[in-house]
Amino acid sequence: MKSDAHILIVDDDKGIRDLLQEFFQKRGLHTSVAADGNEMEA
Repeated sequence: MKSDAHILIVDDDKGIRDLLQEFFQKRGLHTSVAADGNEMEA
């Protein structure tokens, strides 16, 4: 299932970020990741 939805994953734990990114991408969602608020705003 493809979607135009975009999910921003912000977590300081790289393992959690990677796990969530893989989960959502396998379901056809676009994702971006950031380690913290500063990285998110960049």
